[in-house]
Amino acid sequence: MINPNDSIRFTNVVSKKFRFHYHEMNAVMNGFLQEVAKFGVTMKGPFFYSINNVPMDEMVNSELFMPIREDAIPDQNDFEFHSYFSMEDMASVCLHKEFEKNTQVAYHMLLTYFEEANLRQNTPIFHVVSGDEGFRYMFIKIGYAPEVS
Repeated sequence: MINPNDSIRFTNVVSKKFRFHYHEMNAVMNGFLQEVAKFGVTMKGPFFYSINNVPMDEMVNSELFMPIREDAIPDQNDFEFHSYFSMEDMASVCLHKEFEKNTQVAYHMLLTYFEEANLRQNTPIFHVVSGDEGFRYMFIKIGYAPEVS
């Protein structure tokens, strides 16, 4: 089911951009979280990331994000700090199993919804990972605007 009234709003967010082969996704995510932990900050989550391209060549351009409790991080060349991160006017789908297979289904659902509602995508695709060890779920979120005639 599509939620047409979603958003992403977090304070004190650390992010870093990456380019990697899609098979390396788990290693990149784990490395990012380890690097953030080395700052000595308290991660409050949830972890989320954007897919900033259509990986036709199997290479993904992505930005990974982690909300933290602290209001700054030590100066780091490759990391960005956002005191406030907000994306409004988003539609979303929640997944709770078979993420790899169902992610493609969620993309299709959201993009079909945009086409039928005369909307255009205006953000990258965001994945917000939530839950705990016993039950993981993920929101696929895409920002939209009315189609310009």
